[in-house]
Amino acid sequence: MRRPPVALVPGGFVVAAMADAWFLAGEHHGEFWWSDVYGFFSLLGFFGSLAIMLIAKVVVGPWLQRGEDYYHGSNPP
Repeated sequence: MRRPPVALVPGGFVVAAMADAWFLAGEHHGEFWWSDVYGFFSLLGFFGSLAIMLIAKVVVGPWLQRGEDYYHGSNPP
């Protein structure tokens, strides 16, 4: 059975990330404990961008959007 190439692309990214972590990661000592946690800053960036999108969608979106009857709802004096 032949697998589609779409299923192999995520696997290739995983293998490349594992090779990068295994061969290229040097031993370093961060100033804080979270500097030594593998993938911390990647997850921080991912969840930070999700938080920005949710804030924009839930909080700022309704504040900036106008009602459906904005142009037709009120008569000019």
